[in-house]
Amino acid sequence: MALEALLLVAGAAYLVHGLVVDDAAVPVGAAVLALTTLAFAAGVALCAHGLLQRATWARSPVLVWQLLQLAAGWPAFSGGSPWLGVLLVVPAVLVLVGLFLPPVSAQISR
Repeated sequence: MALEALLLVAGAAYLVHGLVVDDAAVPVGAAVLALTTLAFAAGVALCAHGLLQRATWARSPVLVWQLLQLAAGWPAFSGGSPWLGVLLVVPAVLVLVGLFLPPVSAQISR
């Protein structure tokens, strides 16, 4: 989850770079998208911290985030961007499987 938060920050930096250097076609839209990406990064980082602290509340938003990633990544396989699908689906599946492993479930539900 922490890696996903860092990747979201990198995506926001890429959007800001495009806004500043490449002179984005819709600057307000690019700025709003960058801010939204940073907000998601903060939420994912908070959930990662919650998992490290073994907080039970963190499991639900992590589950929802991973399902959203699966929903976004799955169509990329048939849409001509399989690398994007791999980047979204593989981490989501790994986190979902890891989230429900018995040792992880035992630690989180304490």
